[in-house]
Amino acid sequence: MKVDVSRKRPDPSPASQTESVPGPTAQGAAPPPLEARNLGRRFGRRWVVRDLSFQVPRGSVTALLGRNGVGKSTTIQLLLGLLDPSEGEARAFGADPRRLRADLFRRTGYVSERRELLEDQSVEGLARIVAELHGPRFDRERFEDLRRRYELDPQARCKTLSKGQRARLLLALALAPSPELLVLDEPTSGLDVLVRDDFLAGIAEAAAEEDRAVLLSSHLIDDVARICDRAVILREGRPPLCGDLEALRASCSRYLVRLKGVLPASASLPLPADAVLLERDPRALTLVAQGACEHLEAELDACLPVAELERRPATLKEAFACLSAPAQGGAS
Repeated sequence: MKVDVSRKRPDPSPASQTESVPGPTAQGAAPPPLEARNLGRRFGRRWVVRDLSFQVPRGSVTALLGRNGVGKSTTIQLLLGLLDPSEGEARAFGADPRRLRADLFRRTGYVSERRELLEDQSVEGLARIVAELHGPRFDRERFEDLRRRYELDPQARCKTLSKGQRARLLLALALAPSPELLVLDEPTSGLDVLVRDDFLAGIAEAAAEEDRAVLLSSHLIDDVARICDRAVILREGRPPLCGDLEALRASCSRYLVRLKGVLPASASLPLPADAVLLERDPRALTLVAQGACEHLEAELDACLPVAELERRPATLKEAFACLSAPAQGGAS
Protein backbone atom coordinates (compact mmCIF):
# COMPACT_ATOMS: atom_id res chain seq x y z
CA MET A 1 0.00 0.00 0.00
CA LYS A 2 1.44 3.35 -1.00
CA VAL A 3 0.31 6.73 0.26
CA ASP A 4 -0.90 9.51 -2.01
CA VAL A 5 1.52 12.40 -1.59
CA SER A 6 -0.05 14.75 -4.11
CA ARG A 7 -2.39 16.67 -1.81
CA LYS A 8 -1.15 19.61 0.26
CA ARG A 9 -2.86 21.74 2.86
CA PRO A 10 -1.83 24.85 4.81
CA ASP A 11 -0.66 24.52 8.41
CA PRO A 12 -3.33 26.14 10.62
CA SER A 13 -1.46 25.76 13.91
CA PRO A 14 -1.11 28.71 16.30
CA ALA A 15 2.21 29.76 17.73
CA SER A 16 3.67 28.02 20.76
CA GLN A 17 4.23 29.82 24.02
CA THR A 18 8.00 30.01 23.59
CA GLU A 19 8.56 30.43 19.89
CA SER A 20 6.23 31.29 17.08
CA VAL A 21 5.64 28.54 14.58
CA PRO A 22 6.21 29.66 10.99
CA GLY A 23 3.03 29.58 8.98
CA PRO A 24 2.53 29.38 5.25
CA THR A 25 4.89 31.42 3.11
CA ALA A 26 3.78 34.06 0.66
CA GLN A 27 3.52 31.26 -1.91
CA GLY A 28 1.17 29.33 0.40
CA ALA A 29 3.58 26.48 1.30
CA ALA A 30 3.90 25.59 4.98
CA PRO A 31 7.25 24.36 6.31
CA PRO A 32 7.65 20.57 6.47
CA PRO A 33 6.70 18.89 9.76
CA LEU A 34 10.28 17.63 10.21
CA GLU A 35 13.54 18.70 8.64
CA ALA A 36 17.24 17.99 9.23
CA ARG A 37 19.81 20.50 8.01
CA ASN A 38 23.39 19.17 8.03
CA LEU A 39 22.45 17.54 11.32
CA GLY A 40 25.07 15.74 13.38
CA ARG A 41 25.58 14.34 16.86
CA ARG A 42 28.66 12.86 18.44
CA PHE A 43 29.29 11.18 21.78
CA GLY A 44 32.86 11.88 22.77
CA ARG A 45 34.94 11.60 19.62
CA ARG A 46 32.55 9.25 17.81
CA TRP A 47 30.05 10.70 15.36
CA VAL A 48 26.80 8.74 15.54
CA VAL A 49 24.99 10.91 12.99
CA ARG A 50 26.63 13.37 10.62
CA ASP A 51 25.83 15.46 7.52
CA LEU A 52 22.16 14.51 7.64
CA SER A 53 19.79 16.62 5.54
CA PHE A 54 16.23 15.58 4.64
CA GLN A 55 12.58 16.53 5.02
CA VAL A 56 9.49 14.60 6.09
CA PRO A 57 6.77 16.15 3.91
CA ARG A 58 3.05 16.09 4.53
CA GLY A 59 1.13 13.20 3.01
CA SER A 60 4.15 10.89 2.98
CA VAL A 61 5.46 7.90 4.92
CA THR A 62 9.23 8.32 5.18
CA ALA A 63 11.30 5.34 6.27
CA LEU A 64 14.36 5.89 8.46
CA LEU A 65 16.62 2.94 7.66
CA GLY A 66 20.06 1.69 8.57
CA ARG A 67 21.90 -1.18 10.14
CA ASN A 68 22.09 -1.56 13.90
CA GLY A 69 24.07 1.15 15.63
CA VAL A 70 24.03 3.78 12.87
CA GLY A 71 21.94 6.28 14.86
CA LYS A 72 18.27 5.85 13.92
CA SER A 73 16.99 6.42 17.47
CA THR A 74 19.50 9.24 17.98
CA THR A 75 18.20 10.90 14.81
CA ILE A 76 14.62 10.74 16.09
CA GLN A 77 15.65 12.25 19.41
CA LEU A 78 17.45 15.09 17.60
CA LEU A 79 14.44 15.78 15.37
CA LEU A 80 12.09 15.92 18.38
CA GLY A 81 14.40 18.18 20.38
CA LEU A 82 15.23 15.53 22.98
CA LEU A 83 18.96 15.77 22.20
CA ASP A 84 21.10 18.79 21.33
CA PRO A 85 22.87 18.53 17.97
CA SER A 86 26.66 18.73 17.79
CA GLU A 87 26.36 20.41 14.40
CA GLY A 88 23.60 21.54 12.07
CA GLU A 89 20.00 21.91 13.14
CA ALA A 90 16.67 20.14 13.38
CA ARG A 91 13.41 21.90 12.52
CA ALA A 92 9.90 20.85 13.51
CA PHE A 93 7.11 22.71 11.71
CA GLY A 94 9.74 25.29 10.73
CA ALA A 95 11.11 26.01 14.22
CA ASP A 96 13.66 24.69 16.72
CA PRO A 97 11.97 21.69 18.40
CA ARG A 98 13.74 22.40 21.70
CA ARG A 99 11.75 25.64 21.94
CA LEU A 100 8.50 24.04 20.81
CA ARG A 101 7.87 21.59 23.62
CA ALA A 102 4.18 22.26 24.21
CA ASP A 103 3.32 22.87 20.56
CA LEU A 104 5.28 19.85 19.33
CA PHE A 105 3.55 17.63 21.90
CA ARG A 106 0.19 18.91 20.68
CA ARG A 107 0.93 18.25 17.02
CA THR A 108 2.89 14.98 17.20
CA GLY A 109 2.03 11.37 17.95
CA TYR A 110 4.94 9.18 19.05
CA VAL A 111 5.23 5.41 19.44
CA SER A 112 8.49 4.09 20.88
CA GLU A 113 10.02 0.64 20.50
CA ARG A 114 10.01 0.37 24.30
CA ARG A 115 6.17 0.54 24.43
CA GLU A 116 6.25 2.02 27.92
CA LEU A 117 2.88 2.32 29.69
CA LEU A 118 1.63 3.11 33.19
CA GLU A 119 1.59 -0.54 34.18
CA ASP A 120 -0.96 -0.36 37.01
CA GLN A 121 -3.47 1.60 34.92
CA SER A 122 -6.26 -0.02 32.96
CA VAL A 123 -6.68 0.68 29.25
CA GLU A 124 -9.60 2.95 30.12
CA GLY A 125 -7.68 4.68 32.91
CA LEU A 126 -4.69 5.38 30.69
CA ALA A 127 -6.96 6.77 27.98
CA ARG A 128 -8.49 9.17 30.52
CA ILE A 129 -5.03 10.39 31.57
CA VAL A 130 -3.93 10.97 27.95
CA ALA A 131 -7.24 12.68 27.20
CA GLU A 132 -6.70 15.09 30.11
CA LEU A 133 -3.22 15.94 28.81
CA HIS A 134 -4.48 16.69 25.31
CA GLY A 135 -7.76 18.36 26.30
CA PRO A 136 -10.48 18.82 23.67
CA ARG A 137 -8.15 17.68 20.87
CA PHE A 138 -8.42 14.08 22.14
CA ASP A 139 -11.19 12.48 20.09
CA ARG A 140 -12.73 10.01 22.53
CA GLU A 141 -15.02 8.52 19.91
CA ARG A 142 -12.08 7.85 17.61
CA PHE A 143 -10.12 6.22 20.42
CA GLU A 144 -13.05 3.95 21.22
CA ASP A 145 -13.37 2.97 17.56
CA LEU A 146 -9.69 2.03 17.49
CA ARG A 147 -9.89 0.26 20.84
CA ARG A 148 -12.73 -1.93 19.58
CA ARG A 149 -10.98 -2.56 16.26
CA TYR A 150 -7.83 -3.64 18.10
CA GLU A 151 -9.87 -5.78 20.53
CA LEU A 152 -8.54 -4.08 23.64
CA ASP A 153 -10.43 -4.75 26.87
CA PRO A 154 -11.02 -1.35 28.54
CA GLN A 155 -10.66 -2.92 32.01
CA ALA A 156 -7.43 -4.81 31.26
CA ARG A 157 -4.39 -3.66 33.23
CA CYS A 158 -1.51 -2.46 31.08
CA LYS A 159 0.89 -4.87 32.79
CA THR A 160 -1.19 -7.80 31.49
CA LEU A 161 -1.10 -6.74 27.83
CA SER A 162 0.90 -8.63 25.24
CA LYS A 163 3.48 -6.94 22.98
CA GLY A 164 0.92 -6.68 20.20
CA GLN A 165 -1.77 -5.27 22.48
CA ARG A 166 0.66 -2.68 23.88
CA ALA A 167 1.63 -1.60 20.37
CA ARG A 168 -2.01 -1.28 19.32
CA LEU A 169 -2.91 0.68 22.46
CA LEU A 170 -0.05 3.12 21.91
CA LEU A 171 -1.04 3.64 18.28
CA ALA A 172 -4.68 4.28 19.28
CA LEU A 173 -3.57 6.80 21.92
CA ALA A 174 -1.23 8.49 19.43
CA LEU A 175 -3.92 8.80 16.73
CA ALA A 176 -6.82 9.91 18.93
CA PRO A 177 -5.65 13.58 19.10
CA SER A 178 -5.35 13.65 15.26
CA PRO A 179 -1.65 14.62 15.18
CA GLU A 180 -0.18 16.28 12.10
CA LEU A 181 3.00 14.25 12.53
CA LEU A 182 3.36 10.60 13.53
CA VAL A 183 6.82 9.36 14.61
CA LEU A 184 7.26 5.61 15.00
CA ASP A 185 10.50 4.10 16.36
CA GLU A 186 10.67 0.37 15.49
CA PRO A 187 6.95 0.00 16.25
CA THR A 188 6.54 -3.54 14.86
CA SER A 189 9.68 -5.05 16.39
CA GLY A 190 8.86 -8.36 18.06
CA LEU A 191 5.26 -8.54 16.80
CA ASP A 192 3.85 -11.60 15.08
CA VAL A 193 2.81 -11.45 11.42
CA LEU A 194 -0.93 -10.91 11.94
CA VAL A 195 -0.44 -8.16 14.51
CA ARG A 196 2.14 -6.47 12.27
CA ASP A 197 -0.27 -6.54 9.33
CA ASP A 198 -3.01 -4.89 11.39
CA PHE A 199 -0.59 -2.32 12.82
CA LEU A 200 0.78 -1.42 9.38
CA ALA A 201 -2.74 -1.04 7.99
CA GLY A 202 -3.47 1.43 10.80
CA ILE A 203 -0.35 3.44 9.98
CA ALA A 204 -1.19 3.54 6.26
CA GLU A 205 -4.73 4.72 6.98
CA ALA A 206 -3.42 7.38 9.36
CA ALA A 207 -0.96 8.67 6.78
CA ALA A 208 -3.69 9.04 4.18
CA GLU A 209 -5.85 11.16 6.50
CA GLU A 210 -5.51 14.93 6.17
CA ASP A 211 -2.03 14.72 4.60
CA ARG A 212 -0.47 13.56 7.84
CA ALA A 213 3.33 13.14 7.82
CA VAL A 214 4.79 9.86 9.11
CA LEU A 215 8.40 9.03 10.00
CA LEU A 216 8.89 5.27 10.44
CA SER A 217 12.16 3.89 11.81
CA SER A 218 12.45 0.19 11.07
CA HIS A 219 14.86 -2.61 10.21
CA LEU A 220 12.04 -4.71 8.70
CA ILE A 221 12.33 -4.02 4.98
CA ASP A 222 9.10 -5.88 4.16
CA ASP A 223 7.20 -3.42 6.37
CA VAL A 224 8.88 -0.48 4.67
CA ALA A 225 8.05 -1.80 1.21
CA ARG A 226 4.36 -2.04 2.09
CA ILE A 227 3.65 1.48 3.35
CA CYS A 228 6.58 3.86 2.70
CA ASP A 229 7.16 6.04 -0.34
CA ARG A 230 10.38 7.77 0.75
CA ALA A 231 13.49 6.68 2.62
CA VAL A 232 16.49 8.02 4.50
CA ILE A 233 19.31 5.47 4.80
CA LEU A 234 21.90 6.07 7.52
CA ARG A 235 25.32 4.49 6.84
CA GLU A 236 28.37 4.02 9.03
CA GLY A 237 31.22 6.16 7.81
CA ARG A 238 29.38 7.24 4.66
CA PRO A 239 27.00 10.12 3.85
CA PRO A 240 23.29 9.30 4.30
CA LEU A 241 21.13 8.58 1.25
CA CYS A 242 17.71 10.20 0.87
CA GLY A 243 15.07 9.93 -1.81
CA ASP A 244 12.10 8.18 -3.35
CA LEU A 245 11.98 4.56 -2.19
CA GLU A 246 11.50 3.14 -5.67
CA ALA A 247 14.31 5.28 -7.09
CA LEU A 248 16.68 4.03 -4.38
CA ARG A 249 15.74 0.43 -5.16
CA ALA A 250 16.14 0.97 -8.90
CA SER A 251 19.65 2.38 -8.40
CA CYS A 252 20.88 -1.14 -7.56
CA SER A 253 21.16 -4.35 -9.59
CA ARG A 254 21.62 -7.99 -8.65
CA TYR A 255 24.35 -9.97 -10.42
CA LEU A 256 24.79 -13.72 -10.74
CA VAL A 257 28.45 -14.27 -11.64
CA ARG A 258 29.27 -17.76 -12.91
CA LEU A 259 32.97 -18.43 -12.64
CA LYS A 260 35.53 -20.27 -14.75
CA GLY A 261 36.61 -23.19 -12.61
CA VAL A 262 36.27 -23.47 -8.84
CA LEU A 263 36.97 -20.61 -6.46
CA PRO A 264 38.21 -21.96 -3.09
CA ALA A 265 36.32 -20.77 -0.01
CA SER A 266 39.56 -19.36 1.38
CA ALA A 267 40.29 -17.29 -1.74
CA SER A 268 39.96 -13.53 -1.37
CA LEU A 269 37.39 -11.70 -3.47
CA PRO A 270 38.63 -8.41 -4.96
CA LEU A 271 35.13 -7.02 -5.48
CA PRO A 272 34.36 -3.53 -6.81
CA ALA A 273 33.95 -0.89 -4.10
CA ASP A 274 30.15 -0.58 -4.45
CA ALA A 275 29.43 -4.33 -4.59
CA VAL A 276 28.08 -6.39 -1.68
CA LEU A 277 28.32 -10.17 -1.65
CA LEU A 278 24.99 -11.92 -1.03
CA GLU A 279 25.91 -15.57 -1.70
CA ARG A 280 29.12 -17.43 -2.43
CA ASP A 281 29.42 -20.85 -4.04
CA PRO A 282 32.55 -22.52 -5.45
CA ARG A 283 31.43 -21.81 -9.02
CA ALA A 284 29.19 -18.74 -8.64
CA LEU A 285 28.77 -15.49 -6.75
CA THR A 286 25.63 -13.46 -6.15
CA LEU A 287 26.25 -9.74 -5.74
CA VAL A 288 24.25 -6.55 -5.46
CA ALA A 289 25.73 -3.23 -6.51
CA GLN A 290 24.81 0.39 -7.09
CA GLY A 291 25.79 2.40 -10.12
CA ALA A 292 26.18 2.13 -13.89
CA CYS A 293 25.97 -1.54 -14.83
CA GLU A 294 28.43 -1.28 -17.74
CA HIS A 295 31.13 0.13 -15.48
CA LEU A 296 30.53 -2.50 -12.79
CA GLU A 297 30.49 -5.39 -15.28
CA ALA A 298 33.83 -4.24 -16.67
CA GLU A 299 35.26 -4.17 -13.12
CA LEU A 300 33.97 -7.67 -12.41
CA ASP A 301 35.53 -8.96 -15.63
CA ALA A 302 38.83 -7.39 -14.62
CA CYS A 303 38.99 -8.80 -11.08
CA LEU A 304 37.27 -12.22 -11.36
CA PRO A 305 37.45 -15.24 -13.74
CA VAL A 306 33.96 -14.56 -15.15
CA ALA A 307 32.44 -17.20 -17.39
CA GLU A 308 28.94 -15.70 -17.53
CA LEU A 309 27.27 -12.66 -16.03
CA GLU A 310 23.54 -12.34 -15.45
CA ARG A 311 21.97 -9.09 -14.25
CA ARG A 312 18.45 -8.31 -13.01
CA PRO A 313 16.78 -5.54 -10.94
CA ALA A 314 17.45 -5.74 -7.21
CA THR A 315 14.65 -6.26 -4.72
CA LEU A 316 14.25 -3.63 -2.01
CA LYS A 317 15.85 -5.97 0.53
CA GLU A 318 18.84 -6.56 -1.77
CA ALA A 319 19.15 -2.83 -2.48
CA PHE A 320 19.11 -2.10 1.25
CA ALA A 321 21.97 -4.57 1.80
CA CYS A 322 24.00 -2.60 -0.73
CA LEU A 323 22.98 0.96 0.13
CA SER A 324 23.34 0.53 3.89
CA ALA A 325 26.81 -1.06 3.73
CA PRO A 326 29.40 0.69 5.93
CA ALA A 327 32.45 2.38 4.48
CA GLN A 328 35.33 0.03 3.80
CA GLY A 329 37.75 0.24 6.68
CA GLY A 330 35.07 1.30 9.22
CA ALA A 331 33.51 4.56 10.27
CA SER A 332 35.33 7.82 10.10
